Amino acid sequence: LLIPFFADPTLARLDQLIHFGDPWRALHIVLPRWLDYPLFVLYSVLWFVELTVTIVIASMLASRFSRERYFTALVLSVIVLSSPVRLLGSSVGPIFYDRIIGDGRFADLMAVLSANPSGPDLMRITDYLFNSYATNTMVMGTGIAAFPSLHVALAFLNALFLSSLSRGLGYFAWMYFGIILFGSIYFGWHYALDGYISILVVAVLW
Repeated sequence: LLIPFFADPTLARLDQLIHFGDPWRALHIVLPRWLDYPLFVLYSVLWFVELTVTIVIASMLASRFSRERYFTALVLSVIVLSSPVRLLGSSVGPIFYDRIIGDGRFADLMAVLSANPSGPDLMRITDYLFNSYATNTMVMGTGIAAFPSLHVALAFLNALFLSSLSRGLGYFAWMYFGIILFGSIYFGWHYALDGYISILVVAVLW
């Protein structure tokens, strides 16, 4: 409502330029098709679980410094990335590009996603979000905003935090962060740049 989506063509061109092609194409070549649905579950469902568990761990720490560092970084990350940074790059992401921007730039991506094992569930979510946007209706979990990526930002923050507590937790958290960054591009929710900017901002705040 404040700023129309304007940054998608620029973000798409920059993504293609710095990766010498569309990064989503390379990721779909690398990932075996049978891992598509597990990736979907890890990205869409377990993200909330990992975030919740990390918040619980942080809240139970005896160290006041560690608690305050995590929760301060968490709150600042959400505020900064959800407001000023988001307005600077107001965009819908590859998965909504053709519906909202409307030039067929990501038609190949949508065809691949629809044909994958996770396709029916993924398309159901995108239809839900798009219908809410198109009808200006506020319902649970809606909102289209690609730049920057809060999925990537909070997974990165959790990796920084958990690795500061335990090497074992750190291995898990950094692996999961990599999965989230990979999935954000693979499923077209974000341009790679959405994740890179999120990582930079969270690193500074941390």
